[in-house]
Amino acid sequence: MRRFPALLLVLLVITSGCADYIPWLERSPKPKADSQANLNPPPGANTEWIFDSERLLSAHESALAGMNYRKEVRIRPNHSTGPTEWSNSTLDAHVGDGRTRLHERGDIRALVGISEPYHGYSANGTAIWRVPQNGDYNYHYVSAPANPIWENVENDTRMSQILMNSDFVWNGTTVRNGTTLYRYRAASHTELSTAKSLWATVFVDERGFVYELSGTLQTTGRPTTVNFSYRFSETNSTPTKPNWASRVTRLTAVHDSGALAIENTGKTVIPAGSSGVAVITNGSISVGERLEFTKPFRPDEVAYVILTDVGNKTTNGITDGKIQVRKHAPSPTEAVRSQFEWRWIRFGDPNGNWSVKIQRRSRND
Repeated sequence: MRRFPALLLVLLVITSGCADYIPWLERSPKPKADSQANLNPPPGANTEWIFDSERLLSAHESALAGMNYRKEVRIRPNHSTGPTEWSNSTLDAHVGDGRTRLHERGDIRALVGISEPYHGYSANGTAIWRVPQNGDYNYHYVSAPANPIWENVENDTRMSQILMNSDFVWNGTTVRNGTTLYRYRAASHTELSTAKSLWATVFVDERGFVYELSGTLQTTGRPTTVNFSYRFSETNSTPTKPNWASRVTRLTAVHDSGALAIENTGKTVIPAGSSGVAVITNGSISVGERLEFTKPFRPDEVAYVILTDVGNKTTNGITDGKIQVRKHAPSPTEAVRSQFEWRWIRFGDPNGNWSVKIQRRSRND
């Protein structure tokens, strides 16, 4: 019995160099190492870290520009006394084909004067939104170069600030719905002005499209723990006009015979007594005047805003001139003088149930 171990040892020594020649001693294949040969990291990143966050963000914006997508933002501080930038808020947006539909709630920051949850929709350079009020809704309409609904989706810089002010290092890949995503993580250190520490993970595809950025940060000042997440997903559908759009008061402004003609292009009647403000300017002085509809302004009707007197310039640059709103077209002698152009006009009811604002887009409008 004692000879067998010795014999076995001799056999192992003899055959150890003969595995290539003895079929039944053929070696098992070695496990494959994590090869990076087939990886194609996103722009501005490699298999070590994100070395150019601006390039990555530019690729992300380019990807968004060519698709219909949904954006979800969740900001959750552990108490309400932290920095305003990290106030509690939730945004769900659907973007595509030049249209945006969204629902925002929490501590609203983007739309001035709105402190309640609201639903919004924008298309063709106009924006509408509704705000809950006493069991019903207040409706608002804006036609302006700076679209408040779209800006609320586009101009949230918190995600870009996190990526540009933190070191994200390579943490492998994962697959979601057949797409390889590149994962990068940041731990503790950050140069964000409002945070003293940050832990975050970002998932990006090879185009640079950011699927998700989520994590936790500690704010400066009074310490506040904030959980945050940004999620983007591509979708085949485009935003549709909400059913409540027909309840929104709308006005459209055009030039007619040298005056400013406004048409009620909505489906609601603007009641008599509704007031507003118009501003007309020639670059050096501006004429501002309160206006009022003395009669109901019905859908498809046209009214005319007329500068009847330039007035005298006051210390603040606004003159004491006269602007009127009438139901009939002005005569040539009543028309807005050629050297003046309108800047903006706003109407609404005293109770805030509706408002309309139209702002000039360019000198050719």
